[in-house]
Amino acid sequence: MVLSLEQTSKQSDPQSKNKILMNKILLTLMAIFAFGLQNVCAQDAPLKIVTNHPDFKIKIERCAASGKTVVIDMLFSNEGTDDADGVSVVTNFEGRQCEAYDSEGNVYRKSISAYAKGLSDQYGNVKNFSLIPDVPMKIRITIDEFSETAEKIARLRLRVDCRKWKIGSGKLVEIRNVPITRD
Repeated sequence: MVLSLEQTSKQSDPQSKNKILMNKILLTLMAIFAFGLQNVCAQDAPLKIVTNHPDFKIKIERCAASGKTVVIDMLFSNEGTDDADGVSVVTNFEGRQCEAYDSEGNVYRKSISAYAKGLSDQYGNVKNFSLIPDVPMKIRITIDEFSETAEKIARLRLRVDCRKWKIGSGKLVEIRNVPITRD
C-alpha cells in the first residue's frame, strides 16, 4: 500500500510524523547542497588560455584594477626551438579584433590597449617583435571604463599575429576566468 505525503501526515502516529519531518529536512538539505555546489563550481572556474599554437604560451602574472582601469600583466613565451619573428598584439583594428567580457556580462571592445616597452604604437598595439625560445616577453593589456564591481574577466580575446606560426586575425587568443585584484 502506497500512502501519499498528505495521507501519511493525517495519521496520528507520532512515528509517521517524525518520518515525514525527517524526509522534508533531508530533501531541503539536498536541495541546498546541490544549489551551493553549483554556485561554487561556476564561481571557481579555472583559468584557461588558448593560444592556437603548441609553442606559444601565455602566463598571467597579475590582473589588478584601480578605479575603472584593469591592468593585466602577461608573459608571452616561445617553447619551441626556433625564433618566432614578426609577432604583433593587435587590440585596436577597427574596434572589432579584441574584446573582453566581465563577470557581470559587460562587453569591452574599444577600450582595450596593449603595451610593451619600446614596441607600442599610438593606437595601443604592440608590433613586430620576436619571441626567442626560453626568453619571455612582458605584455601589458589595459582595459579602460571597466566595471568597478566585476570580480573577474570572464573572457578576453586578443588578436596575436605571428607569420611563423601562421596565427592571426582568424585565430584569436582566448583567455578565460581571470580573477581581478582590487585596491
